[in-house]
Amino acid sequence: MRKRIDRMIDWFSEQKLNQKVRILFIFILFIYLLLSILVYIFIIHRSTQNYIINTNFNTLTSVGNSFKRELEGIGTVSKWMINNQEVRNFLRSDDAETAISAHQALGAVQEFTIYESALSSIYIFNNDNDFIHMSNVVTHVNESVISDGNWRQEIEALQGAYLLRINGGGVFRTATERTLISFIRQINDVETQEPIGILVMNYSSELLERTIQDVSDGNQRIAYFTQSGYFIGGDETVQAFYSGINWDVEDGVDAFMTVAGRTIYRVYVQETPFVVVAIEEMRFLEYISTQSLVLFGVFAGITILSFLILRFFMNYYITKPLERLSDSMTQVKQGWLKRVSMDLPNDEIGHLKDSYNDMLVELNHLIEQLIEKEKAMQQASFEAMQEQIKPHFLYNTLETIGYLALEKPRGEVYEAVEALGAFYRKFLSSGNSEITLAEEIEIIKHYLTLQKLRYEDTFSDIYEIQTDVKQIIVPRLILQPLVENALYHGVRLKGEEGLIKITVKQKEERIFISVYDTGVGFEPAELEKISSSKSCGFGLKKTIERLQNYYGEEDIYEVNSKPGYFCEIILKLPSHRRGEILDVQSNVD
Repeated sequence: MRKRIDRMIDWFSEQKLNQKVRILFIFILFIYLLLSILVYIFIIHRSTQNYIINTNFNTLTSVGNSFKRELEGIGTVSKWMINNQEVRNFLRSDDAETAISAHQALGAVQEFTIYESALSSIYIFNNDNDFIHMSNVVTHVNESVISDGNWRQEIEALQGAYLLRINGGGVFRTATERTLISFIRQINDVETQEPIGILVMNYSSELLERTIQDVSDGNQRIAYFTQSGYFIGGDETVQAFYSGINWDVEDGVDAFMTVAGRTIYRVYVQETPFVVVAIEEMRFLEYISTQSLVLFGVFAGITILSFLILRFFMNYYITKPLERLSDSMTQVKQGWLKRVSMDLPNDEIGHLKDSYNDMLVELNHLIEQLIEKEKAMQQASFEAMQEQIKPHFLYNTLETIGYLALEKPRGEVYEAVEALGAFYRKFLSSGNSEITLAEEIEIIKHYLTLQKLRYEDTFSDIYEIQTDVKQIIVPRLILQPLVENALYHGVRLKGEEGLIKITVKQKEERIFISVYDTGVGFEPAELEKISSSKSCGFGLKKTIERLQNYYGEEDIYEVNSKPGYFCEIILKLPSHRRGEILDVQSNVD
């Protein structure tokens, strides 16, 4: 069966647009007529069904209203209890008076609840989580939940309003594992209105069942559930059926669903965490008259004629022009970005042709811009190399090495020459415009080693490089201009030993490279001057422009400075470029 369907799909895909439209129209017409027949057959059935649905919703709403009236009665009783003097004396009593006041409070509570058969237990907690209780059913208390601050916070947040929870939110459990409906309310001091205790009234499912008996006509099976689907009380046969249904509606919305010939209804009991659910067999009613068949035949004939007219219109005004437009655009497949030239109506298809031609013009423009941008990047890289190859740095270094040869041991001279050779070897990078971050850092280390020969104890350097970012590819010579600015415009001008610190780390999808120095820092106006200057090596401005062109982003750096204390330039490089994703872990060496 699967292979046959695949062959049909392949066959349909191979057809031309005009043939596809014809096949689709025939298929849609067949489905439309079939659905029309089914809809017509069940018109009377649907109208009857709507009446039944509305009736059932009204019934379940009545059940919910009956439960809310029960809650109003419970609320009244709870107000009497929390305002009772004996109850308040117990909540205010100290250890010496607790036994006497507890006995008196229980006696007062019993007077309020002696005639309530659905009441399973009453608990009154003071602020120290000590409690008194009266139970018709053996009830266990989970004191760990009570001591949890979240339980009290939820109650106190209501400021005296009642809270409904199943089994007190995990606090209570009966010996028979029956579900308890807990009515919870905070007790406040009359004078200060500060919390002095909590009242909990636990009711059995009898409370719910009598609300069902008040409105049920015997033809429905009704039960109560929590909004999460937990069965509370009522007809137990509803539980298995309701738990297997996935409601495709929003929470808080009354709904119904027909499954296996049965209709299940769900109504939310407002201002409570409960829903009322009912199951009922649908009563089918079928009736088709001769007059109805004649009317349906006329309707079907008009529908077929309308489809044929629509088919002709689509063929003449849509499929044929599209075929002509497709034939004219085939030259683009051969790599020729030439505009389409053909006469089409001044409608959406004609606009499509014009938009396609405009797209080709813009595409050619973008290609030219891309070429110019690539040339600019290559030129910037060449300028960076040209600036650094200027001989003043080499002359100064060689002059320093000459002094070392006269005054220092041969080992130090050798190390200086080795550092110079390593610097230019890494610096030239075999002509590559991109190098790894590790190689870029090596260039900086060699550069500062050579500068230390010249300026001796003027500065020290520190490196904190995240291990797994070292193999990231970056444009060559992005750090040397920043380090040169830190040395010449920061540390040297301060006139005391300074620090240059290089830090590299990854955070989320960016690589942060920091060049920090303890030099003189910069005022905003001074920093702007340094950024645009070309007198100090390659210049900060050119470096930033290279990075912005390379990554295609403007927000690529930031500068933090405090005049007289420090300056920090942070490069915020994206962890991806041109579709390449960098896989970097978080380790620091």
